Amino acid sequence: MKAIGIIHNPRSKKNMKHPAMLDTLKEIVGKYGTVFAPFSFDELTEVAKEIKKDKYEIIGVNGGDGTNHQIITRLIDVYQSERLPLVAHLRGGTMNTVSNALYGIKGSVSNITKKLVEHYKENRPFKTKTSKVLNINGRYGFMFGTGFVANLMDIYYEGGNPGPVKALQIIYKAIASAILSTDYVDKLFQSIIAEVIIDGKKLDFKEYSVIVSSAIRNIGLNFRAIYRAEELPDRIHVFAGKATAFEVMRRLRRLYVGHEPDFKDLTDALAKTVEIKSSVPLKYTIDGDMYMDTLIIVSPGPLVSYIQG
Repeated sequence: MKAIGIIHNPRSKKNMKHPAMLDTLKEIVGKYGTVFAPFSFDELTEVAKEIKKDKYEIIGVNGGDGTNHQIITRLIDVYQSERLPLVAHLRGGTMNTVSNALYGIKGSVSNITKKLVEHYKENRPFKTKTSKVLNINGRYGFMFGTGFVANLMDIYYEGGNPGPVKALQIIYKAIASAILSTDYVDKLFQSIIAEVIIDGKKLDFKEYSVIVSSAIRNIGLNFRAIYRAEELPDRIHVFAGKATAFEVMRRLRRLYVGHEPDFKDLTDALAKTVEIKSSVPLKYTIDGDMYMDTLIIVSPGPLVSYIQG
């Protein structure tokens, strides 16, 4: 059995800016573990296999929410029904939404890694939070969305420099656009044509401005819009329907604090399975990473335990 395995994403924006971080992590971990730096998904799968074979106890993720999604997916694929090691998010991303939502350890990448090593050396128990993840077409993550959410991510990534400041700018610009009736907000709320089936029951809508689900309440910038996300381990909280920009603007405070928004044409449900079918590929996001499929199936995934301190 080995102690700490750090998976460092050499392609993440922050890590590319700080190439010396890989050596820094290796120095901090020392004899108490291994630092992996896979350059491809195939290499990441091999790392996951090695982690399972050598029975690592703690996995540190150095990258953003997308890196966390990719690592968790490979670990679950390799471990199958077996429980994963404890996972620690090292906050190497621009938003670190998952870490914030799960109240992960605060600090810089190097300081968090030092805390992990110190805890392990002193044999102190970790404080943890266990959360389900979403299973989206065999990929695993915490946040899923198509329609408005995918459109939002497209705008977020346009021109580079993603981060909290840009996310807030998009929100403020969307509010102004809704008030002034400009084209900007229309792009965000452009509808998709799809068939949505929740637990075997087809919804009446033919067009959807938003279909979103999350395993965490805090989906970024402290918005707790998916207010029942953490209620049941075997259910996912899903919104699906035709919310308009004006309706969202009117309910912005309720979405922020995590109260039931009560939209007129929006299904709000706890579900075992959500199927989304379309005649053309639909763009969707999992934790900020983008995909396209004509059939999307979302269901509860396994439980993952994250280190809080």
